[in-house]
Amino acid sequence: MHLAVVGGLPITLVADLARELGLPRSQLMKWVGGSFRFPHMSLRASEVFCRLVETLDSLLLLHEGDLDGALRWLTSPSKTLSFERPIDLIVTEPGTRAVMQAIHSLEYGLPV
Repeated sequence: MHLAVVGGLPITLVADLARELGLPRSQLMKWVGGSFRFPHMSLRASEVFCRLVETLDSLLLLHEGDLDGALRWLTSPSKTLSFERPIDLIVTEPGTRAVMQAIHSLEYGLPV
């Protein structure tokens, strides 16, 4: 996976995920930070894409497969995250760690 990310993941993955989520591909591309003008994502966009997928997997577990609930949490300001939207934080590794910590806290019923 490391080599695929470094080389740039295929841009078609964004369109595929958007279709699976029932979202406009332009919305997903905005979150990832890439462009459909090129066949592969940049290193940064590839990393953000991977973080997004990892975060969505955790959220779907937390929300027992409820995609709407997972997306609502991902795109809504969170008190736990200083009223930032989790989707805006996953562009960095520290932001992703904070988001994942919030998800795990919710999962285990810890105060958040």
